[in-house]
Amino acid sequence: MKKWFLPIVMLLAVAVLGACNANQKVGDSDVTAKELYEKTLKKQESLKSYSATGDIKYNMVFKNKEEEMSVDAVSDLKMDIIADPLSSYFTSTTKMKNIGEEDAMDIKMEGYMTDKGFYMKESTLNQWMKMPKEQYDLVLGSYKEQSDPSEQLKKLSEFVEDFKVDTEGDKYVLTLKAEGEKFTKFMKTEVEAQLAQMSQGAETPPLDDMKFEDVEYVIYINKDYNIEHMKTKINISMNVEGNEMKMKTNTDLKLSNFNSVKPITVPKEVTEKAKEMQ
Repeated sequence: MKKWFLPIVMLLAVAVLGACNANQKVGDSDVTAKELYEKTLKKQESLKSYSATGDIKYNMVFKNKEEEMSVDAVSDLKMDIIADPLSSYFTSTTKMKNIGEEDAMDIKMEGYMTDKGFYMKESTLNQWMKMPKEQYDLVLGSYKEQSDPSEQLKKLSEFVEDFKVDTEGDKYVLTLKAEGEKFTKFMKTEVEAQLAQMSQGAETPPLDDMKFEDVEYVIYINKDYNIEHMKTKINISMNVEGNEMKMKTNTDLKLSNFNSVKPITVPKEVTEKAKEMQ
C-alpha cells in the first residue's frame, strides 16, 4: 500500500465500517459502505503516482508575559509524487504578515525528494541546500513508522461515532468533526511521540495544556474511487513552557493526474551547487 494515503484510507475504513452498517447504502448511491471502503482501498493500492495543488491559510498567536504577536499566512503548494521509488517535486509560495504591519513577506520554496536525497531552495537564501543523510533517513523512517494499517485502525477506532459518510453530487463524502478531551489526548500523544523520535534522544519541550478546539476533515472520493479532494480545519491552543500559542489552520488540497506523473529526477545543476544543511 502506498504510504502517503494510508492515514486517509484508515480514516475511511473506520468511518464506513464503524459509523454505519457495512451493508447500508451510502447516501443516495447504490454502493454499500463496505463496497466503498474495499473499492477505494483497492484503488489506492494500485496508485503509482499523483499530482496535488493546495491552499493553506493559518493564523498564529504567540503570547508570553512580556508581549503578544500575531501572524497571518497564506501558502499555495504544487506537488508531484511517485510511489516507487518514493520521490517528489514541489513548489510553494507563502505570504506571511505580522498583524499591525503593512509589509508582507513572500517566501518561495522549491524542492526535490528522491533516492539521491532531499534538496530544497528557499527564496530568502537563493541557494540549493541538501539535507544530511542521517536526517533524511530519520524523516523517511518516521514516515514509515506510521504506515502500519492495523495500528492506524486501532488508534482511530475510538472515534467511529464522530464520522459521517454521505454523497454530494457525483462524489462520496467522508466527514470527521472531532473535539474534546478524548481527541486532544490522542493527538497530544501522537505529537509527543513524533517529537521524541525526531529529536534523536535529545530533550523535547513538554506540551502542556494542548487542546484541539475545533477539528474537521472532509474527504471527497470520486466514482472511480480516487480520493481527489480534501479539506481540513484545525484550531489548536497549547502552553509550551509557560508560553501560550493558538493556531488556526484551513487546508484545501486537490489531487489529480493519477498514475500519470513523469519520472522525477534532480537536475545536475542542483546536485552540483547544493550545500549541506547545518
